[in-house]
Amino acid sequence: MQAEKKIYNYGIIAIVILGILIRCFAYFRNLSFWGDEAALGLNIMNKSYYELFKGLDYLQVAPPMFLVISKFLYQTFNPVYDCLRDLLLRWLSAAAGIAAIPLFYYYIKPFLKDKLSMITGMLIFVFNTTTILYCAQFKQYSFELLVSILLMIVFYKIIFEDKFRWYYSAIIAIAPWFSLSSLFIIGSYFLLILYKKPKSLIKSYLPFFISFVLFYFFSLKPVSNYNYEGMYTWWQNGYGFVSLLHPMRVAIRFGEMFSFNKLTAECIGAFMLVVAACSLFPLNKDNRLKKLFIYLPIVLTFFASALKLYPIEARLILFLYPLFVVAISSYNLKFRKLVLTVVCLISLATSIYYTINPYRFYTSAREVVHYTESRIKTDEKIVLDTAFHRYLYYIKNKDRIIYLNDGCGEDFTDACNKEIEALPQGTYYLILKNNPEDKLTAGVKILDEYNLYSSVIKFEK
Repeated sequence: MQAEKKIYNYGIIAIVILGILIRCFAYFRNLSFWGDEAALGLNIMNKSYYELFKGLDYLQVAPPMFLVISKFLYQTFNPVYDCLRDLLLRWLSAAAGIAAIPLFYYYIKPFLKDKLSMITGMLIFVFNTTTILYCAQFKQYSFELLVSILLMIVFYKIIFEDKFRWYYSAIIAIAPWFSLSSLFIIGSYFLLILYKKPKSLIKSYLPFFISFVLFYFFSLKPVSNYNYEGMYTWWQNGYGFVSLLHPMRVAIRFGEMFSFNKLTAECIGAFMLVVAACSLFPLNKDNRLKKLFIYLPIVLTFFASALKLYPIEARLILFLYPLFVVAISSYNLKFRKLVLTVVCLISLATSIYYTINPYRFYTSAREVVHYTESRIKTDEKIVLDTAFHRYLYYIKNKDRIIYLNDGCGEDFTDACNKEIEALPQGTYYLILKNNPEDKLTAGVKILDEYNLYSSVIKFEK
């Protein structure tokens, strides 16, 4: 028995250590910023602290305190080199993602009683494509994941252990300032408190209510006014919402936590969701409240998505992943060992593969801008299309940039060539995400070309 316990403990320690190492590998590899990272970085560099509460440019949305802390780090250290600036801005995401691992272990202990479930839960949380990926990107999602786990622990103690500390109220009250998605967690668990012990609700609800009113008027409302229409159009066109007309969309979106390939994501997502759904049963009086604790935030989030209030892209439901992990690891029907083994193998294989091959996000913007700026002369210009954010973020002298209009997107249509032909006589560096050489107008003379995922084409006309 002691030997078995030692093996289990060593197994948990190994998972934690390897999880930290793979996150450090992804972080210190320090790939150049991709589109959304660069757009968020531009907001951090260009907006004041006050403006960060009121809405971001380039269709970006992030919790205000995540932005404030990021800007504080940026202004405090003010790194000279681009690679150091990228590491600095990503530090908060990396630190949150690493801190989430031991906190998650503490969270699942009351739910997963046997060693197989614990090992499965830790492994599929630690080795997950999305939990690793957003430790190495300047986006808020691993930060929101950490806040989500902290809230789950706090509410578990309030609901199931009848414990209450004054700082529980403080954590719940300030959570929306650090995580917009925390509202789904808070709303769900307030309903459970109202169901189980309504008299104790006021202690945790009143501070939250005061904080939320301030948050709503000072940040949430102006951000919604600033960005809602554009974000709604973006997610509606990108099939981001739950739809009864497309029942497999949920499986695809959840599967994208594991794989970027659509068919693979659909198969993995369907399998994982079936396993998670099976854990809902048996449902009886003794376990009803704990089942609600796991499934209610998921249901509430997906209901909001069906109303087109919240998209369910993989990164946007990452804050729910701890609940999915508990549900999946609790599977206790036929072929339990086989099913949980398959779950673990899928999570291990996909996370390691996509950590080593993060091709979806690698556009080498930093490298191609450095290449261009080391060669460009004073009278020459840089031309960018509508995917300009990743390059604009790195370009030092922004006065030399010419932007192609909205008609020139990544597909490089005839509209792009017409705009290029209308440029004044001179020498230009065209920087694009995709190589358009075969489609480039014959009205220009190509002088040089450099390709590294992104393309730089030097031409004159």
